[in-house]
Amino acid sequence: MGMKKKKLDPLTKVKLMLAVEYLVFVVVFAVLGILFLTGVIKVAEWKRYAFTYVTLAGGVWICVDFFWTAFSPKRRAKNCLLDKILMFPVGLALLGWDIYAIANGCAESLPYAYVIGGDFCYIAAVYLFQTIYHWFRPIPAVIEAALEDSKPEEKQADSAEISGQDVTEGD
Repeated sequence: MGMKKKKLDPLTKVKLMLAVEYLVFVVVFAVLGILFLTGVIKVAEWKRYAFTYVTLAGGVWICVDFFWTAFSPKRRAKNCLLDKILMFPVGLALLGWDIYAIANGCAESLPYAYVIGGDFCYIAAVYLFQTIYHWFRPIPAVIEAALEDSKPEEKQADSAEISGQDVTEGD
């Protein structure tokens, strides 16, 4: 009567963990983006300054990460260039916006709610795409993690085989 539980292989486990992580990001960024766009979350003065300076660093990192992955064969072997390409436009947009906002002193009249909300919704869409895409085409680093995860099981199977065998080489 008891149903036999099907054991997932290590690659499916790692892909499932990654998909859940991506979906959490999708929900968080989509909800925050919509709340900013609809005006439910107001952009206070401290949020304008925080957003500007945090995204200045983030935009620089996104651009550096894109070029690093694009021009480094070692890094490209472990990362997905498509992920970096999809995030590159938001990095450029953030850099442009931050320069404009700093030049205007992070003025209250600037449309921060639309910029923040739009960026968050774009990032949510990218993570949703990555959730689906990487289920079918895992990131090389995910495949490596799955292979490392399967090694202890192989070692246990090997040790069980060895302990079950009668070793009589010296006779």
